[in-house]
Amino acid sequence: MKQSRRIAQAQAWAWAEAPTIWLLGKTQAGKTSIVAELVGRAHDQIGNGFVPMTKELRLYAFPEERPVLRFLDTRGLSDVADDDPAADLHHASTQAQVIMVVARVDDLALEDVLAVLKPLRAEHPDWPVLVAQTCLHHGYRRQDRHLLPYPFTGDDNDWALPGLPDELRQSMLAQRQLFADLPGHHPPLFVPLDFTRPEQALPPSDYGAQRLWEVLEQVLPETVMRLRASVNLSQAEQVRTKVMLPWTMAAVAANSVPVPIIGGLGSASLQATMVNQIARRYGQPATRDQWSELVAALGTGFVLGFGGRWLVQQGLKLGLGWGTAVVAAWTFAITWAIGEAALYYFSERAAGREPDHEVLRERYQQALRDARRRYEERKDKEQGR
Repeated sequence: MKQSRRIAQAQAWAWAEAPTIWLLGKTQAGKTSIVAELVGRAHDQIGNGFVPMTKELRLYAFPEERPVLRFLDTRGLSDVADDDPAADLHHASTQAQVIMVVARVDDLALEDVLAVLKPLRAEHPDWPVLVAQTCLHHGYRRQDRHLLPYPFTGDDNDWALPGLPDELRQSMLAQRQLFADLPGHHPPLFVPLDFTRPEQALPPSDYGAQRLWEVLEQVLPETVMRLRASVNLSQAEQVRTKVMLPWTMAAVAANSVPVPIIGGLGSASLQATMVNQIARRYGQPATRDQWSELVAALGTGFVLGFGGRWLVQQGLKLGLGWGTAVVAAWTFAITWAIGEAALYYFSERAAGREPDHEVLRERYQQALRDARRRYEERKDKEQGR
């Protein structure tokens, strides 16, 4: 009975006056992560929110009560050899207005995806086609990090980007060439993405999200405006989730290297980059002067305390095992507190107000205390306690 109600709900969503993005791709390509990013929900919430339309089709509508956008997921594409998906694909083609192909950037075995896409585009030559090239880090070497600021434009200029790892460059180009003879009035729009978990220490965890929004705005301008208005996640919470947490985990990973000085310098550099990223989120200039002004606002007590903690951390690394664990906890707390201070500072600047230095210092100290508890909770969760 419950399943019947959910199917009826899916049918109601399908009839609603809201455009539908057809997510076309293999399992584990990153479709659910993209939906989660766009609607500001956790990954598991999105997975539970898809409801069945037919045997191989699932629909997710956001917001649930009065949808402004719908996502149609073709499950099992290229994974289930025994079933003929023709009926389900025909059903999907009657619902969608935009096709988003989602493919890991290193996946060149896209024959089944293209076998669906080419006749579909021949029948609907005006339909926009977006190609989300996901999991960029699959083409990274161990020491590689994301190019910042995000540089990809989706055209031939991407091949000349300095610092782009050769393996990623080659796989990205080879994958795009698979779409070279796609029928239709307009070529597909390519958007390189890398959505990761904070513990993967590859900040920012929503790499390419802003570019995805921009491309969607080209094809669905009114819908994007309504969708952004429907996402309840505040800007401050987005900064904490998408900027502060990933950069904090990256700083922890860097400073956990059991060699004094080396990891400490790496974590300090990541902390400075985090502050720059927070400034950019608020449309503020990410300059050395802004960083210096923030440090000055925190006061000499912060500078002396930070320097003292940093030196103690490097000494503790000599106590292998327990020393490194203590350093990790301290690095998390200090980096998170710096992020909270920067969040307050740049949000006030963006609003045209002068940051209150006393409030700034209080925010830093309170964040320092809260971060220790947050770090322990994360460790307990990871260890399954």
